[in-house]
Amino acid sequence: MTPSQLDEPIIFDSQMLMQGASGMAIDTTRFEQPDRNVPGSYRLDILVNGQWRATQEIELRAVAGLADAQPCYSGDLLTRLGIDLTRSLRGRGSDQQSAVLPQGLTCDKLERFVPGAAIRVDLPEQKLHITVAQYYLQRPAASTYVDPSSWDSGVTAGLLNYDANLFSVQSQGRRDTHAYSGLNMGLNLGGVRLRHNASLTWSPTLGGRYQRGYAYGQVDLTDWKSQLLVGESTTSGELFDAVSFRGVQLESDDRMLPDTQRYYAPVVRGTATSNAKVSVYQRGYLVYETTVAPGSFEIADLQAASFGGDLRVTVTEADGREHGFVVPFATTVQLLRPGSIRYSLVAGQLVDPGLRGRPPVVMQGTLQRGLDNNLTGYGGTALTPGYVSGLAGMALNTRFGGFAADLTAASTELPAGQTQQGSSLRLSYSKNLPNSHTNFSLLAYRYSTSGYLGLHDAVALQDRTRNESGRTSDFARVRARFDANISQGLGADGGSVYLNSSSSQYWQHGGRTLSFSMGYSNQWRGNFYSIAAQRSHSASPGGLRYAGDQDDTQLTFTLSIPLGRDGHGGAVINSYASHDRRSGRQMSTGISGGFNERGDASYAVSVAHADRQRGASSNASVNYRLPQGAFGASLSQGPDYHQQSLSASGAVVLHPGGATFAQTLGETVGVVRALDAEGASVGYAGSSIGKDGYAVITSLSPYQLNQIDVDPQGVPNDVELQVSSRSVAPRAGAVVMLDFPTRKSRPLLIDSQRSNGQRLPFAASAIDVQSGQVIGAVGQGSRLVVRSDKSRGSIRVEWGSDADQQCQVDYALPERHAREGSAFELLNLVCHDIDARPAGKERVL
Repeated sequence: MTPSQLDEPIIFDSQMLMQGASGMAIDTTRFEQPDRNVPGSYRLDILVNGQWRATQEIELRAVAGLADAQPCYSGDLLTRLGIDLTRSLRGRGSDQQSAVLPQGLTCDKLERFVPGAAIRVDLPEQKLHITVAQYYLQRPAASTYVDPSSWDSGVTAGLLNYDANLFSVQSQGRRDTHAYSGLNMGLNLGGVRLRHNASLTWSPTLGGRYQRGYAYGQVDLTDWKSQLLVGESTTSGELFDAVSFRGVQLESDDRMLPDTQRYYAPVVRGTATSNAKVSVYQRGYLVYETTVAPGSFEIADLQAASFGGDLRVTVTEADGREHGFVVPFATTVQLLRPGSIRYSLVAGQLVDPGLRGRPPVVMQGTLQRGLDNNLTGYGGTALTPGYVSGLAGMALNTRFGGFAADLTAASTELPAGQTQQGSSLRLSYSKNLPNSHTNFSLLAYRYSTSGYLGLHDAVALQDRTRNESGRTSDFARVRARFDANISQGLGADGGSVYLNSSSSQYWQHGGRTLSFSMGYSNQWRGNFYSIAAQRSHSASPGGLRYAGDQDDTQLTFTLSIPLGRDGHGGAVINSYASHDRRSGRQMSTGISGGFNERGDASYAVSVAHADRQRGASSNASVNYRLPQGAFGASLSQGPDYHQQSLSASGAVVLHPGGATFAQTLGETVGVVRALDAEGASVGYAGSSIGKDGYAVITSLSPYQLNQIDVDPQGVPNDVELQVSSRSVAPRAGAVVMLDFPTRKSRPLLIDSQRSNGQRLPFAASAIDVQSGQVIGAVGQGSRLVVRSDKSRGSIRVEWGSDADQQCQVDYALPERHAREGSAFELLNLVCHDIDARPAGKERVL
């Protein structure tokens, strides 16, 4: 629909409405324009081409010659919404050069400044719609990117996640009881986020104990697209091995970038000889399509699957000719888009409870940069007294896969005056083969010389040498490590296989470890089955890390059979069989399912037998999930033991409206406010409006558009949601308030006729006499369908502007709302002529 069509009135033919024998005509002109916009300031959601961009105050002003108040805007607002005003200047003809945006606010039609654009207010939905051609949008705005000016920092709030468990077992006349509660606490003050985690443990013999974990404060650095953290945390481990620290960290945050820059994807370059259509396919799916002008073209905002898969590009010329090419796309963790930068800087003390001496000061920095379409360079350094290391590497995208190689050199000075120097070479490979359904998600190999030590190992060895006078040759150091994760699909009905493997060799005494697992899974007639093998082996090299040798192989088989027609009965029979050296053969059979269709209450019962037990054991558990948290209980009984446990997990959010209990929280949280709308679903599993009018959305995506819908089903009959959808782009860690205004009113069905017995005309308006607001209309069979927030009042029915085209219904409602089982108040009242209405004749049902 064009902007001019949006402004055209809608014209109804009054003769299409059947008026019966009375022949009363309806004045349909009142339907030809929507409700008038009144001047004032309104907080509106702003949508550009249907995509939410911001929520802010918009001023509506009266404009001469127009019945509706018009929205006012500024050039700064349009720019923040992603409209490219420099392109709009170039897009106008010479006769339009005077239409330049003035300083400050303007209430003119947007089409004057941006060709073909339109702006429209929808006050009932509290939205401002802007329509603009794609050409006049900035590149990030053409995607779902939300401008930083619209990121919501949230409100002052307190957060508490808890995970509690009580476990008790009685065996051989002795009872052991243990209680645990994990706590994650937070406090948001403006843009500052404070976080702390800890645990509480209790047992009859040891009593209670409080163990603190990390504690830090964090803020966004919007201009730098980064996070600043002060306190205790852990490095990412992406380039160097992860270490815990107490200090300061400055780190880029890719989540603040537009979608098209967040993940690696190659730039597609080609040439067209005419106005051509360019289609990009990945694994057979169309992922991008656009029209380009003759000449060279470049697609830099591609949003393909982040795990890779070559891109097949097809160029369809205007005359129908087609030509194409393939762009390699295989990603590794290190690959970035051309020109993109990722960095991290850390300075502080190393945190390790195993150190006996004073924790040393450490510094670590990393930098990655996309050099061109297929190449990314990266490097870093790590420092602490007596230790220095440097890393340099490259990541390469080829049609054979994604490769990365880096070399780390390190020098360690020990307290005894010794110096150890070494290096470590790391190679990795990643590839997705769509035709064979094979995914090499990780193939990595690392080789280290005997003198190489990572930061954490170097500090541990320095501490051991200083405090224990131990031999450095006994310290376990990795010589070589190989990791592989491979999955293979076998067609639509063939199932899938996987292989995961990790092996390490040590310099000391030939020590080595191996972890290997492989499996096959499939479905047959709705029944799921899988076969898996797992082997672990370790030969201790002596020293700190391995106490002895282990060698074990486990084989498992599982079978799940859904009960009920088409596998939707809600209950599942689960069987499990395994064999390993320690336990011998083990078998288990049981049934699990839900108590209701919502799945918020579940049960599981099973019996098991093992070769090395004297008899069978039985297990039972129940779990119940509420909007306020999750709770569970379990029982087990075997030949010589009895076990019981209770568990509870959830969260509490303290916000300006009070305290609300919820399920376990994610990083970013939303609080919905819809007073009197108890029972309404918030569109997220397990979340609904409570008695206090609040609900918690446990997880939102930071820096991205989140749409939250409230389903009015379940809301009391006398409560009306005035808005059912909200959009927000929260900052990471924020607690954002989402207000859904409600109106408490009682739905009425009034069977009414005029004093002369004539029926009321269909579609006539019902207007509250006191407020002048339209509160309903006449439906079929001369029945008024209205909502009223008053216990008594008068309704004026209008089907025209003349006095004989109006009448009035006076009503008085009973003390309580609708009858049992009825959603509406049912009334039978006369609609009196305006000048013949009897005084005081309100009727109570």
